[in-house]
Amino acid sequence: MTGRKSFLFILRIFFVLFSLQFLQDAFYKWDGFSYYMRFADFLPDLSLAFFLWTVLGLILSVILWSVIFIFYRIIPKSIFHISLDQVTVFFVCILLLIFVKQVLLGTFSLSYYTGLNHYSLLAIGFILTILTFWISRKYIINNAQKALDGLNTHITPLVWSFALLFVLSIPLSILRTEPSDIVNENGINVHSVSDKESSYSDSNKMKRPNILFIVLDALTARDMSLYGYDRPTTPFISKWADDAIVFNRIYASSNWTSPTVMSMMTGQRLWTHGVWYAANRHASRNYESNLPRVLKDYGYDVYAFVQNRYAHPETLGIKEAFSKRENYHTYWLTSGWWFDDIAKLFVNRNIVMEWIFETNAYAEFINSFRPPNDSTLVPPENVYNYFLEFISKANQEGTSAKVNKPFFAWLHIYPPHEPYLPPPPYFGRFGDADRFSNDMELKESGIVETEYKTEMQAQVDILRKRYDEFIMYSDNQFEIFMTRLAGAIDLSNTIIILLSDHGESFNHGYQGHSGSNLYESMVHVPLIIKLPFNTEGKVSSMPAEQIDITPTILDLIDIPVPEWMEGRSLFPFIKGIPMKPKPVLSMQFIENRALGEPITKGTIAVWEGDYKLIHYLEEDKSLLFNLKSDPDEILNIIKDQPEIAEELLVFIKENLSQANKKNNAVK
Repeated sequence: MTGRKSFLFILRIFFVLFSLQFLQDAFYKWDGFSYYMRFADFLPDLSLAFFLWTVLGLILSVILWSVIFIFYRIIPKSIFHISLDQVTVFFVCILLLIFVKQVLLGTFSLSYYTGLNHYSLLAIGFILTILTFWISRKYIINNAQKALDGLNTHITPLVWSFALLFVLSIPLSILRTEPSDIVNENGINVHSVSDKESSYSDSNKMKRPNILFIVLDALTARDMSLYGYDRPTTPFISKWADDAIVFNRIYASSNWTSPTVMSMMTGQRLWTHGVWYAANRHASRNYESNLPRVLKDYGYDVYAFVQNRYAHPETLGIKEAFSKRENYHTYWLTSGWWFDDIAKLFVNRNIVMEWIFETNAYAEFINSFRPPNDSTLVPPENVYNYFLEFISKANQEGTSAKVNKPFFAWLHIYPPHEPYLPPPPYFGRFGDADRFSNDMELKESGIVETEYKTEMQAQVDILRKRYDEFIMYSDNQFEIFMTRLAGAIDLSNTIIILLSDHGESFNHGYQGHSGSNLYESMVHVPLIIKLPFNTEGKVSSMPAEQIDITPTILDLIDIPVPEWMEGRSLFPFIKGIPMKPKPVLSMQFIENRALGEPITKGTIAVWEGDYKLIHYLEEDKSLLFNLKSDPDEILNIIKDQPEIAEELLVFIKENLSQANKKNNAVK
């Protein structure tokens, strides 16, 4: 066999195996994506992913053939009497074994079970390859040509079939359809306010304050010294909140970003706005019932500076309300790794970017050689500085601030979201400075964003130190921003709201957020409202929800609250008027279809007074806790307090039933 024939054979076999693996992966992914998108919406990203996957396969085939050819050239012919086709057959056998491993044992990790890094495994693999070649040399010599001819004949139909799909993928990848509509509770996309409501006088416009809406991602109230945590994680925020309104018991609408941010932006629960799925892969479209749209209609300039793609206005289908919105990666630092630079070319095609550059074995293998990062690529100051530069420029050009037109600015800061990489001098402040010092160590630890066994709790506790240090760093960056902000805008006419989208868990056998659980560490979040000229702080210990924030903002600036908002305003408390407590809800529904079918899977939690019930829908299992006597949710008292459990469970089931009926009526 000549070098040219060997190369073409390797190219063909690689093309077929890569295509078969992609086909398996595509069916698997569509099984999940079909929960919230039509196949017509999936097809363009599927096509582009196949195109890139094939290109990646072709590149790897060239690399493999180069290895084969070099291997053949350097073998001493006086010792090993072998031909190029024999070497080719041997490497094809190795390739087939790798393919079988990926198809049948795709999640199996040698690094995880052996404790060896990729370099060590490569060295061992190379040695085993040489030994295997030596042991099987006689069989390879006698059957090489026959094996190559037979395999070449059998794969020819597949080569032509996949080649046709490859050609078709090119035009299909650019024919993107608009995302399917997500409708409001009445089944239609409606404007936020009527024409009558949106009219306002110049005098009213000038009286309305600016609003700074600052979200620190994945910040649990349970790890903030402001809320009684024993580590000094938020020294500045604690002091800053002295003359602010602090809400001690605010609960997130869910346990991860997209649904909670959508609830904060709409004042609606998940079963109403419908964004309980991975909306970054399939953005909802034109959801006009949202707070930014209301503010825009009442004369506000509306800006978004969002560092998390899961929270971006485009992801949530509310981008039209914002006059200023940059892509999330605008606020990220570059890693300097060539594979990441290529991935950024597809930043607006999230399915493709995750599929090709993040969540497949070949991408993970390539990224295993990436130099580790020991500092965050998403520093808070990137967002803060961008906003300050923008608003200063707006002032100089005589726009919003200079003419007294109010603005609403949403600053969504990624830290302290993982990876927890606090820079010096914060790293190691709480001990164990030799652990979890870079992103690769965090990833390879096997305890980040996943379930863990009880014996791993000590390691998780160390990881929590890095998280707490990351909070401390975020607190410092917030302090610097507040100092600089005083010279950039009129703070005497600005409301500042500091909050989080969800919390972070380091207990109950789960690290991170999302998943099926709704324990306090995941859903107990901060809410601090700083009003201009307010000299006396207030503290509320009444349970409330994220959906209550939206109507509260509108009441603060004297704008009518639309009927489609489900939260209730906390403004009476701010004014000193007693409020009657009501049950509070949180939920996660990610395993449900988002296409009009009833909600039957997931978890719902309800708080009333000191009691909290967590109900798992599929298992029909409930947990009851008394948070006053058991704040860490250790003791399930459902058998001791069956009447309370039943009352709260009935509340959950009645509200879920009403939501399903409403969604069914829309369908």
